[in-house]
Amino acid sequence: MSDASPAPDRRFPIGLTIATLIAFAILCGLGTWQVQRLHWKEDLLARIDRLKTAPAVPLDGVLARAAKGEDVTWTRVSTICAPHEAISLPLVYGVRDGDIVWRATAPCRIQGPYGLILLDLGVVPELKGQPLAPDRAVAAPSEVTGVLMAPKQLGGNRAATVVRFAADKPAPYILMVESSTPAVPGVTPAPLPAEISNRHLEYALTWFGLAVTLLFIYAAMLWRKMRS
Repeated sequence: MSDASPAPDRRFPIGLTIATLIAFAILCGLGTWQVQRLHWKEDLLARIDRLKTAPAVPLDGVLARAAKGEDVTWTRVSTICAPHEAISLPLVYGVRDGDIVWRATAPCRIQGPYGLILLDLGVVPELKGQPLAPDRAVAAPSEVTGVLMAPKQLGGNRAATVVRFAADKPAPYILMVESSTPAVPGVTPAPLPAEISNRHLEYALTWFGLAVTLLFIYAAMLWRKMRS
């Protein structure tokens, strides 16, 4: 009976190598995505900073540029809404300063390439922290000044509300109201986010760090396997 121990397996670990390469590619992809998000967030913060001192321009001219394909997000505009009765619309759920808030909306009928734009009038303070809120009928003010935002950047059910006015050819933007004449009772304008974090560089370094760590672990396992 032989006491000889079996020869160590010195075959190259193809399966482990493939798995490591796939994981490395995923981690690097996530890191690259965070770098792209970093550039986008820096541009966004710069646009918001410029917005603080930007004068309001007429809405019809800005929407004319939008109709030609120009991105007019984060443009401060002013407009006059044609008189119209209040329409009951769903309040929009949101979170501000860590609390649940509900935002009131109203259609503003305008002149130009589009016949209507949806106004986000602001938050309803009396509903702060409430998990549910009923629809509310609010009439659009006669004059408004605010910031244009794309519905996809805001979330909520604003896009679904805009669809209800498809016959009026609604503008593809939401006008986040800063001030209005007359002021809307029971609503506090809140057009811009209370705080926008920018930690994408930190996230990118984390993903790239994990990718480098994975390579060191793989190299150590390979060296140990081939040395045994």
